[in-house]
Amino acid sequence: MTRDHRMIDKVTRTVSLYDWYGALLTDRQRELIELYYFDDLSLAEIAEQLNISRQAVHDNLKRAEEQLEHFEGALHLLASEAERRSMVRQVWSAWSEIEDKVPAADRERFESALRRLISTDAPERGDDHA
Repeated sequence: MTRDHRMIDKVTRTVSLYDWYGALLTDRQRELIELYYFDDLSLAEIAEQLNISRQAVHDNLKRAEEQLEHFEGALHLLASEAERRSMVRQVWSAWSEIEDKVPAADRERFESALRRLISTDAPERGDDHA
């Protein structure tokens, strides 16, 4: 895996963890995560904006990321979401094999229920970083 792929994976994971656990972070930790990951500011730009050192931004951002990982280690919400999504994909796959054998009224009811399951599968994401 290339360095770019590892960075994309890290950003994706951190943003997903933030969606689940961001409310559990301190105000400062949330601010740093949002500035770095959502506003795409560099450490130096954040340091200048908050009037702190670049090293302080780095250290506090690292602690916030570690805190998010700690929450996931204790609660496993992100892992559970991935498992649910996998199960939903399996159900859709099985459904596609038999749907033409099911009466139309039942087919619509099942597909509607599955859509509701999918729409409630992840945490609500605020408009500011959707």
